[in-house]
Amino acid sequence: MEFKVNNKEYALKFGIKFIRQLDEVYKVDYQGLEFGMGVNLAYINLVQKNPTALVEVIKAGISHHTNTPKQSKIESAIEEYAEIHDGLSTLFTELLDEMGKSVMVKDTLKDFQEKAVKTK
Repeated sequence: MEFKVNNKEYALKFGIKFIRQLDEVYKVDYQGLEFGMGVNLAYINLVQKNPTALVEVIKAGISHHTNTPKQSKIESAIEEYAEIHDGLSTLFTELLDEMGKSVMVKDTLKDFQEKAVKTK
């Protein structure tokens, strides 16, 4: 998947660096111990169509590039995308689909989805 930021296409990669970056953003504190829950919490936020999650997921997805755009440029690109596509629904769907195809992320998401169904 590619996403255009500041007139440049960036390939998103959902590998270890992606996971580490999301773990830095999405942490859970349990009795004084911090756990990275990046993929799971990013997934929840994308399913709930939270635009700030788009920023974090795209930023993490392009983190493997040597020259990455600043967060403000990513935010502007997402706003531009929304204007062009009359909203962000397709971007949420595409990111969720692409994350689900990643060999590094798909098992985590599948396990998380199965556990979420059991707790209903």
